[in-house]
Amino acid sequence: MKQPTTVDSGKCNGDVWTYEHATVEPPRPDDPKILGPNLRQADKDEIFACAGVDGEYALKMSVDTSNYCMSVRDRETEEPLGLFGVCPFVDDRLGIVWFLGSDELFKKNRMAFLRNSEFWVKNLFGSYEILFNLVDSRNTIHIR
Repeated sequence: MKQPTTVDSGKCNGDVWTYEHATVEPPRPDDPKILGPNLRQADKDEIFACAGVDGEYALKMSVDTSNYCMSVRDRETEEPLGLFGVCPFVDDRLGIVWFLGSDELFKKNRMAFLRNSEFWVKNLFGSYEILFNLVDSRNTIHIR
C-alpha cells in the first residue's frame, strides 16, 4: 500500500508547500481573475445562490477579507487551481471557512487533497473558537 503523502512529510519552503502535482502558497494578485471563469460549475452555482455574484468577484472579496488565505497552484503551469481561506464573522471568535476550485484541481490532486485536508483545517482555525461554512445542498463534493 502506498504511504499517504501528508503536509507533515511534504516539502515546505517558507510559505510554499510542495506536493506531487501542486503547490499551496499565498495567493497572487491575479489569482481571482484567472480562477474565476474556471471554477467548478457547482462552485459557481453555490456562489450565485448564496451571494448573487460571479466567481471572480466572490474570490476577490474572499481573498481581501480573509485573515488567512492560500492558493493551490499547478506545479507545471503555475495556474491557480483553487483558493481557500477563513474570514472573520461578527467577531474574531467565529470564522467562515471557504474553498473554491476548478475541475482541474481534483483531476491530479484528489488524493493529496483528501489526505491533507485535516492539516489545512487545523491551520485555518488559528485563534478562532468556531469554524463554519454554508454549503449549497446541490454541491455534493463540498458536503462530502
